[in-house]
Amino acid sequence: MYYVYILRCTGDQLYTGITTDVTRRVRQHLGQIRGGAKYTASHPPRAIAMVWQAPDQPAAARLERAVKGLKRRDKDRLLADPALLGTLCPSVEPGIYAPRPDLTAETIE
Repeated sequence: MYYVYILRCTGDQLYTGITTDVTRRVRQHLGQIRGGAKYTASHPPRAIAMVWQAPDQPAAARLERAVKGLKRRDKDRLLADPALLGTLCPSVEPGIYAPRPDLTAETIE
């Protein structure tokens, strides 16, 4: 399985990425293990805002690209209402992405 995630970072910034292991990837972004992104080194994550499960890597990459292409206000709308995925990201097939609220947290420690 692949996952597309949005992190809330310092400075009220959002970071979107894909991974096969959300826990490991967040630990990388936090600098706990090697391999984090340059962006999150200077804007550390504070919370996992949203996670979607994708059936495969190409589908995850399509969703990541679509979310990264959204304006900030639309990303905020999507986070507030994940059912808007098909409306805000018409280039993806919303039915193949499953929101995974069990993989999000209020804050990251």
